[in-house]
Amino acid sequence: MTDTEEALALLAAPCTDERFFQRALKALALVTQCRWAAFGRPAQTPGKAEVIAFCDLKQAVPGFQFDLKGSPCETIYQLRYPDTHILYHSNLQQHFPDFQLIKDLGAQSYQAELILDDDGKPLGHILVMDPLPQTPSVKSNEFFRLLAQRIGVEYKRLLMRQQLNMHQEIIATTQHLMSFVSDSFEYQIISQGYETLFGLPREKIIGQHVADIHGKEIFETRLRPLLERSLNGETVNTETVIQPPNLNHPIYLNVLHTPFLNEQGKATGVIISAHNITKLNQLQKQTEYLAYHDSLTGLPNRLSLFNHLSQLLPISSPQRVAVIYLDLDEFKLVNDQHGHHGGDQILSQVGRIIAEQLQQHDFAARIGGDEFVIVKHFESHMDTDEMLKHQLAQLVSVMQQLQLGDQSLPINASWGIHWVNENENDVSTLLSNADTRMYQNKRAKVL
Repeated sequence: MTDTEEALALLAAPCTDERFFQRALKALALVTQCRWAAFGRPAQTPGKAEVIAFCDLKQAVPGFQFDLKGSPCETIYQLRYPDTHILYHSNLQQHFPDFQLIKDLGAQSYQAELILDDDGKPLGHILVMDPLPQTPSVKSNEFFRLLAQRIGVEYKRLLMRQQLNMHQEIIATTQHLMSFVSDSFEYQIISQGYETLFGLPREKIIGQHVADIHGKEIFETRLRPLLERSLNGETVNTETVIQPPNLNHPIYLNVLHTPFLNEQGKATGVIISAHNITKLNQLQKQTEYLAYHDSLTGLPNRLSLFNHLSQLLPISSPQRVAVIYLDLDEFKLVNDQHGHHGGDQILSQVGRIIAEQLQQHDFAARIGGDEFVIVKHFESHMDTDEMLKHQLAQLVSVMQQLQLGDQSLPINASWGIHWVNENENDVSTLLSNADTRMYQNKRAKVL
């Protein structure tokens, strides 16, 4: 068997682990008739290069790092595509007098080929060195090129395997919600957090379809669209809600879906990292609620009222809308006689009564102190004035039955009604008109 045949046989062997690189380098040394062959790449440490695999036909040498500057390897990374090959056929030590490694080895010739990634950027390089001069050869140059391509493919596969193994180790041992889902929507790796969340042992989740764990409806409506976007190459960060079967309440998650790409750039799965934001979601909802509601009565506040009326205007015919400004009579006496705590209890009861009297499309708000605004909707103009006055009289009659502890404490109220015209569009004017009529009615009671 010739050296070339032996080299091709070495390369034809299946690649199962890092030993492939040693076989490939031995093949390269045989074809070029050089003693040393290596596979290197720029190190993470600036100014350094690292040798991943090193073949010495006479002895075993482990990988190592060296200073890139002043070395022949520095020259190879200065090449620009399509130039990817370099040869120093002799006098190597004279070309690089400050590079100690070639002096220690006694190397006099050097030949190297760049390994490029899919974007044409240097991924690493392969090289051979020898104590004797090297003669340029079309056969060795072509073998260099083919081997650089093959090593590049296998190295990317190795990095992917290492990345997946690293993800698997991290995922498997954390209580954080992390998983790896295949392109057939099956859980391949899960964290301990999944076991805790779903109340299931690992073996009951791994290998299962996502729909079997979350339920078909949740999978189809919420999870599948996100997974498919990621399998199409998109990194997706979103918020979603799920209902684990073993819990009686939903949980809110912030989820990052990251596509896992093979060496051809095709997504073969999705790495999922999720944060439980249920408490944060509840706090956010509470904050939003307090921003638009009165904390004492639970009714919407002034801001909500302005938003409601702004969206309502202008009024469309034949709908009829009334804005009622309601103010409690002599409420200062309640605070003087029963303290502000007693007054707050009365206001809370009044707010509850108003809310209970509202019809389907009505709206009510406490806008400050003992002042309330009610927005009433009527589908037609028939008998609406009398109907509204009757409803308000019923509301006040209920308020006159209030209790404060064991004591009966009837509350009266004055109101003003403003019927909204079709061409009105200023919220402040609506409220001012209703407020004016309320004070007119209140003064009329006193007189």
